[in-house]
Amino acid sequence: MSSNNNTSITLAILQLQSAFRYPSLILGFTLLIGGVLGNILNILVFMKVGNYKNNACSLYMFVRAFIDLYILLAGLATRMLATGFQMDFTLMNRIWCKTRVGFLDINSQSTFTLICLQAIDAFMCSSPSVAVRQKSNIQIAG
Repeated sequence: MSSNNNTSITLAILQLQSAFRYPSLILGFTLLIGGVLGNILNILVFMKVGNYKNNACSLYMFVRAFIDLYILLAGLATRMLATGFQMDFTLMNRIWCKTRVGFLDINSQSTFTLICLQAIDAFMCSSPSVAVRQKSNIQIAG
């Protein structure tokens, strides 16, 4: 009796996995395309305007666009290939298997750090104190 129950539970789990595979692929492709286009547009705008050379907030956003692009391409794209198309590069390449998660974690933490630095710099730029405003410059950021 218990083996029949285990079989039905296993079947239900497999059905749920296959039911959620396609919506997650559609959402993943949407996030991937939107994120890659958005980050590339951010990079192009910052390079065209060149404001990142004079403003620390712009520098943080410019660097974050590159890191976010890497996270999307190395993290989301490879995970979508593994779950949707059974092309798991972590099974094919041992070095990639060991370094992928570490690189993605470091880059994710770097993104959050840059967001915090950008908020601190925005606070410093808008401070009523002249001494605090003078501490916000590109030499300290770079």
